Amino acid sequence: MYEESGDPVGAGPGLPDPVRAAAVRAVVLVAVTLVLVMVAVLCSLAQVWLALPMVLAAVAGTVVTTWGVLDVWVTRQMWNQRNGVVSTPSSVARERGAFRRRHG
Repeated sequence: MYEESGDPVGAGPGLPDPVRAAAVRAVVLVAVTLVLVMVAVLCSLAQVWLALPMVLAAVAGTVVTTWGVLDVWVTRQMWNQRNGVVSTPSSVARERGAFRRRHG
């Protein structure tokens, strides 16, 4: 079920472009790191000389992947700060404001 614009019905607004780019980068980094870890495990089980370099590469990949995932969070926070997120006060804040106006 699609609307005339081609978007799926009920789909909300998507991620902003910088955040989407960071998320895609993070997913690729996670996938590559998982492959490195799997190769390191298999090389270790087979007792092949390649095990040590692959373990080192997997550790380095884990560090880079952690940076990539944090980059998504930081990019999202920066985008929200720069472009202004519409925030509505909570029900408690609305009640306090109404109380102040009445008892003022």
